[in-house]
Amino acid sequence: MHILKHTLLIYCLLVLLYPVTLQARQVKDLYQAAVPVADQSPASRVQALRDVLRKVLVKVTGQSALSASQIQQFGSIEHMVEQFGYETRETGSTDRRQLYLWAKLSPVGVKGLVRQAQLPIWPEERPETLVWIAIEDAVGKQVLAEGGAHRAVKLLQQVAGERGLPFVLPLMDLQETSTVEFDTIAAMQTDALQQASTRYGSQYVLVGSVQQVEGGMWRGRWRLLDEAQQLTVTPAGPLADVIDAGINPLASRIAREFASFSYIDGEQYIELAVDDINGAEDYARSLKYLESLSLVTSVDVTGVDGPMVNFRLHTSADLASVMQVIDLGKVLYARENSIDQLVFGLYP
Repeated sequence: MHILKHTLLIYCLLVLLYPVTLQARQVKDLYQAAVPVADQSPASRVQALRDVLRKVLVKVTGQSALSASQIQQFGSIEHMVEQFGYETRETGSTDRRQLYLWAKLSPVGVKGLVRQAQLPIWPEERPETLVWIAIEDAVGKQVLAEGGAHRAVKLLQQVAGERGLPFVLPLMDLQETSTVEFDTIAAMQTDALQQASTRYGSQYVLVGSVQQVEGGMWRGRWRLLDEAQQLTVTPAGPLADVIDAGINPLASRIAREFASFSYIDGEQYIELAVDDINGAEDYARSLKYLESLSLVTSVDVTGVDGPMVNFRLHTSADLASVMQVIDLGKVLYARENSIDQLVFGLYP
């Protein structure tokens, strides 16, 4: 174990890199997945667990192009299985059900494989994406909203879940329906959508226009509201493929920005202080937040100086990754700096 030295230059660079407080969510189901199986035999289970590992690695690393041969190189993973079971699920046809194996893998074991394979790690704290979708089918036109019953909502949840990508749909309450309509989204009116999106605090805003075409197929257009404003047009295909074409490229982009190869061997610690702690509630809130960070293994309280409490974070990640994770939450914000300590304030 060694002390990670903080310098004024490093701190200033980090503040420049991550100056904006983002709406983020800690994704909790990264280390579990379900895959279809033919039966409950040991041979089927061995192969299914490899398929589970691949799905887990896609979520943990952000890398979608992991091949079966790469997974095969890891050998048996049964020692990493914390829980598993079988369940049947309905398929697209109501008269057929499919058997699935569900398994939860050890986070420590998975991270060990990630490091062994020299893959990046995408922390559990991830920025939320706001998704506006105008969808037109045989029933009519509608905007997908939070709690909606259209099957596209379930597909969206499935595809985003397989990438470990947190998202939120708009509320489409009275405040929004007065400014955003189906045509606003279908025409991708960026100014109106950017204005309506500010209430959600999402760094990423994805806009989709999806239409049902002949033969029960679907076609879609997708645009990420950012500087590039690039438009993706999908060919006609199943609705699941159209949703996939919007979500997967976005997940890969976010993973490239937030996943890191900068893990270290062994453990180090980072010392920081939280100022303006006014009572037990503020103290408990700060400590609980720091302990909840996925890159932090444990937290020590090293001292109290009036309203300032000093903490020591134990981690196997580098300083930049830990700072990025801290900045993703709306709990602590950078207050000031000194040569050898990071100082944060506590949001109200």
